Amino acid sequence: MPQPTPREFVETLEAQARAQEAEGSWVDLISTLSTLANFLTELADEARARAALDRAYRLAQDVGDRQGMAPALQQMAALYHRQGGWDRALELHHRALALRKEVEDRSGIAMTLGSIAEVFNGKGEFHKALENYEASLELKMQLGDERGIALTWNNIGTVTARMGSPSRALEAFQTSLPIQEKLGDLAGRAVTLANIAAIHQRLGDWHGAHQALEKSLGLYESIGAGMGMATILNALGFVLRRLGDADGAYQRYARAKELIERQGDLLHVTVPAHNMALIHEERGEYRQALGLMEEVIAIDRRTGHPDLRRDLETFGRIREKLDRERDRP
Repeated sequence: MPQPTPREFVETLEAQARAQEAEGSWVDLISTLSTLANFLTELADEARARAALDRAYRLAQDVGDRQGMAPALQQMAALYHRQGGWDRALELHHRALALRKEVEDRSGIAMTLGSIAEVFNGKGEFHKALENYEASLELKMQLGDERGIALTWNNIGTVTARMGSPSRALEAFQTSLPIQEKLGDLAGRAVTLANIAAIHQRLGDWHGAHQALEKSLGLYESIGAGMGMATILNALGFVLRRLGDADGAYQRYARAKELIERQGDLLHVTVPAHNMALIHEERGEYRQALGLMEEVIAIDRRTGHPDLRRDLETFGRIREKLDRERDRP
């Protein structure tokens, strides 16, 4: 039986909201409006999502449901965050934080501090982001929230890497990894290992990066995450080229391309295809390189890809090399 589409879910939730309003089931209505906003966001209908959340917040305020007010504010903050409205997002998160403190919701406080940190990270205010992540981590440790602790260590690793402290970032990621292993969080471990690989790359440790990426790939394969596998395969291709293994790199890029094509993601399929063309160029296999670049440029034009100009330049350079080879006596 086919699963309902997001649009069908929206219609069902709107009917449910009307019934709850008629019955005066205000707490249930607040919950329904919150879920409705999530689906509307997924459909990129952010104006209606904001209207649903605004209504949920006002209803929660009217019935004195402080537990319902804070999530509505945070969902609105997340909408502004997506649109780059950093200051408005921070204002809403801080209002939610004050409400959570009033009702002494320590778990909610920890979550909201993490959300505030994410906004500061987006703004590039890394010291403020780190300060809020550390405050969130302290609370999560008091609560024994191991999943939250692992996630926050990962976030701390990301922000300290952006602050230019790779050794501190590596320590944070390595602290997260055994917690995720204990929890059986395969996807979380795959992400953390990819983060560790990125730090090894920054430090010029290509063998360390290779080992971490292979482990990450194995985890993504075990959960059948096609796009995760493709991302890691692309990264592996880059690392193997730096290690001088062009054949291994080409195999990884080709597999990534196949996986992305299977997902129907035209926007990202150009990345491994372009990298494959570069390996053909290095080998002097200009016809094969041009064939791939023609494929890449056709997709660029169809999707309005921002890399079109770069890809046309690559095509032109390879074409010149092929022409020079033809002219050679």
